[in-house]
Amino acid sequence: MSVTQIHDENDNRLEISGGAAKVSIAGGSPSYIIPLFSTLAWSGFTNQPDGDGVEVVSNSASDTGKLTIFGTNKTTGVLEYETITLTGATVVSTVEDDWDDILGAFLGDIYGKNIKAAVGTITLRKATGDGAITTLTAAAISTGMVGFDLRSLNISIIHVSGNLYFNQGAAVTVANGYPFSTGEKFLVKTDDLFYLISDGTGATSKILVYKD
Repeated sequence: MSVTQIHDENDNRLEISGGAAKVSIAGGSPSYIIPLFSTLAWSGFTNQPDGDGVEVVSNSASDTGKLTIFGTNKTTGVLEYETITLTGATVVSTVEDDWDDILGAFLGDIYGKNIKAAVGTITLRKATGDGAITTLTAAAISTGMVGFDLRSLNISIIHVSGNLYFNQGAAVTVANGYPFSTGEKFLVKTDDLFYLISDGTGATSKILVYKD
């Protein structure tokens, strides 16, 4: 993985540094932008599944977009994700019925596309007993730890506010993550899924996605 700081305020010039080699991408606009989203420590989530499924429901019929859930499998301990399609006030159940801990959720797909912000309050809840795990309120597109599959693409992660941490290939924590400085921009080209999280204070960021 190659990482370098970006100093172009217009984000029109990116650089990848790897060993003695340096590759520059100059000019042009990103292929697409993952707009401002929030991350937060998932330790505040309640009613974790602990071997159960997850149900998702909104109090608004207009919430009909995609939702990607991040969590761990109870039996294997493996970090996984599942993307479902919301049906407003009708409950949707995940295919996975052996979640252990839910780590976060993003209102879009794993590629950072098909994003539709919450219209009402979207609740993720434990299948048995309907205990709420976490919610996404109106205008939000994420909560907790979020991840993306942007392998082999040049991406500029722009840290806007809060304490933000990055890791790829495994769930990110404050301890194992790369800590962003306030207002930092950097380019990363990943070869695995990557994840972003904050501590209890929360953080916001956005991602510019460029062609390989």
